[in-house]
Amino acid sequence: MSKQNRLERPILFITRTYPPTVGGLEMLSYNLTTTIASITPSLIIKNLYGKKTLPFFIPWAFFKAILILLFKDVKIVHLSDGVLAPVGYALKLLFPRIKLTITIHGLDLTYVENLPLYYYTNIVFIKRMDLVIAVSNETRKKCVEYGVAAHKVKVILNGTHIDQYFDKKIGRKDRRTEEAWQEILPSTITKKEKFKDKFLILYLGRLAIHKGVPWFVKNVMPSLPDRAIFLIAGMGSEYEKIKKTIAKNKLQERVFLLGAVSEEIKKFLLNAADILVMPNIMVPGSREGFGITAIEAESCELVPVVSSIQGLKDAVKDKQSGLHVPAEDKQKYAEIIKRLIDSPDYRIKLGRNARRYARENFDWAVIGQKYLEEFRKLESN
Repeated sequence: MSKQNRLERPILFITRTYPPTVGGLEMLSYNLTTTIASITPSLIIKNLYGKKTLPFFIPWAFFKAILILLFKDVKIVHLSDGVLAPVGYALKLLFPRIKLTITIHGLDLTYVENLPLYYYTNIVFIKRMDLVIAVSNETRKKCVEYGVAAHKVKVILNGTHIDQYFDKKIGRKDRRTEEAWQEILPSTITKKEKFKDKFLILYLGRLAIHKGVPWFVKNVMPSLPDRAIFLIAGMGSEYEKIKKTIAKNKLQERVFLLGAVSEEIKKFLLNAADILVMPNIMVPGSREGFGITAIEAESCELVPVVSSIQGLKDAVKDKQSGLHVPAEDKQKYAEIIKRLIDSPDYRIKLGRNARRYARENFDWAVIGQKYLEEFRKLESN
């Protein structure tokens, strides 16, 4: 640990999302806390048991934080997301000396569109933070729209470990053996389809309404060549709708629902697929705060093709680390994907550029230093 990079006092992290519970927020909290802890002394209050224990975790975390602040020389308290803003504000009332920081994600702000009361239970407290870290420029814009002082809001994009999923042994050129697919995918799928000579399109993540997966199945897949296969890995509210859309459009031989997948299968898919798609659509009250799957794909030289809306514009640099497509433009989606099918050299080059871009901009070694720089400014005030 470099003394030059260390803060003078330990940081207290409070997070309601943490492994072993699986999810994007959980991994963000884990990576942020462990990265900072490897550089400077840190204390972590974490919820290991998911949303179901939140009513118990919040009061427990509040009282545990009080004990820490009574006996430890802590100046900065960092909250993992907007749900914890009232807890932070209550601690500030008891300990005026502390500086409160918080990471804000897209959904931290869109709840208010479906539940106006949320403004008074959470957003009014987010406005009282000393520093608000938005995970994308779109999220920063929404923070300011809801009344957070612009000078308080800094943008630090989400991160990934550049080598966490990348595996040259799986590689796109060598992975077309049927044995490899039979080991990874359910037999019900591998009996239907052989993957050796197919062009593999991957969706990986939560099947929420704003992700646009049913729209893509209905509007884009029928326009693509027969050898284009769509693998959908994940679970969520749109699962049954996707299944019905597949059947209605008679795409059972080309579109496959994999359900929730393990980390092992996720790694295989990120290295074996030809492109990743994130065909998000505009939905009131639901939005993409960032799009961490896109940068995980970039780290694996997998080209992400994404709707050019919301946080996806920050996760993917158009024509440098992936490709932007106007949301819900079925002709443009089909046109771009056909080009990638017909131009493997271009696709491979773009994939290598994507990994380079991810290393320079999204590796946790880079993101951690950006957080630390903001913490250092607060500590010196």
